[in-house]
This record gives sequence, C-alpha cells and structure tokens, in this order.
Amino acid sequence: MAKKKVKEVEEYIVEYRKGYKWHHRKDATYKYMSCKLCGQMTQVGDDATAVTCSHCVNEMVEGPQFSSRRVSAGRPAGWHFMAEYVDKDGNVFQKGVEVPKLKGKRKPTIISKKDKISKNEKKAMITEANVKVHKLKKELSKAKLKKDIKRLSREIARLSKIGRGKIPRSLRYKKKDLDKS
Repeated sequence: MAKKKVKEVEEYIVEYRKGYKWHHRKDATYKYMSCKLCGQMTQVGDDATAVTCSHCVNEMVEGPQFSSRRVSAGRPAGWHFMAEYVDKDGNVFQKGVEVPKLKGKRKPTIISKKDKISKNEKKAMITEANVKVHKLKKELSKAKLKKDIKRLSREIARLSKIGRGKIPRSLRYKKKDLDKS
C-alpha cells in the first residue's frame, strides 16, 4: 500500500482586528492575514488560507494599454446622415455610402456653423423677458377691451416661458448680418 503524501500547509500570520475603517462596523472584528509575498497585513474573508496583497498584484500585472485618440476623417459631424455630402477631395457620399461614379463632378459641400448665444446673453434675455412681463401685467390690469386683453395675455405667456429659461429655437442662435460688405 502506498503512503499518502500530506501537503505541507504554510501558515501565515493571522490577526483579528476591530473595525476602524469608514466602511467597517466599529463593534465587529475582521480577519487580517499576511501577504504570502511581502508580508503586509490584508483584510480577508473567514475561510481564506492565503492572500496576495494589492501592491504585489499590481507589480505582477502589466498596466493597461491606452490607445491614442481617434483621428478625425476631416468630415463634419453627421455627414453620413446627409442626403448627399461631397468632401474636399471630390468624393460623393449619399446617405453615408460613397458613389464613385460621381467623383469630381460636384462641388464640395459647405457646412455653415450656427453661433449659439452665450450664457451671459441668455441670462440677459431671461432678465429682459421678466422685466417686460412685469410691465405687461401692469398694462393688462388697466386694459378694458377684449382684443387688448388677449394680445397682452398672449405676449405675457410667451415672455414668461422665456423668463423660465425655455428659449425658443429661433432665439437660440445669433443673427448673422447678411449685408456685410
């Protein structure tokens, strides 16, 4: 009969400490065991027999590889949703699919960017709308004719919406001067 080999069990230092970290209960005891490589005490579960601390694991494992940022193709955002887009090289795309037959036969698509109003301009617009609402409400209290009351209440409703910060699309962008000479 063959004799069974008995595995030698390495003993590591085990301690039980009261909770002292922010996520521990102060009245509970937690098991700590020494790392099998460096000997640093690390919190473990009740049935753990050995532990490798986080510092040793970090040294064993290679750091994450970060790739460089995605390089832009030189086309504007949403070009593949356009019915037809012609880039600066003359390539024609219809709904994002290149059409080689039309290459060089169309002029490049010109994308004009709308200038949005700034935060300060938006705040000024809201303040101005609230001032106008105040004046219109005074007028409304003095109005007697039905047509004046309707006109004023409609204007108050529109301006109070702007005063709450809900600016309509027509006012969100700066107006461009068409007569620049």
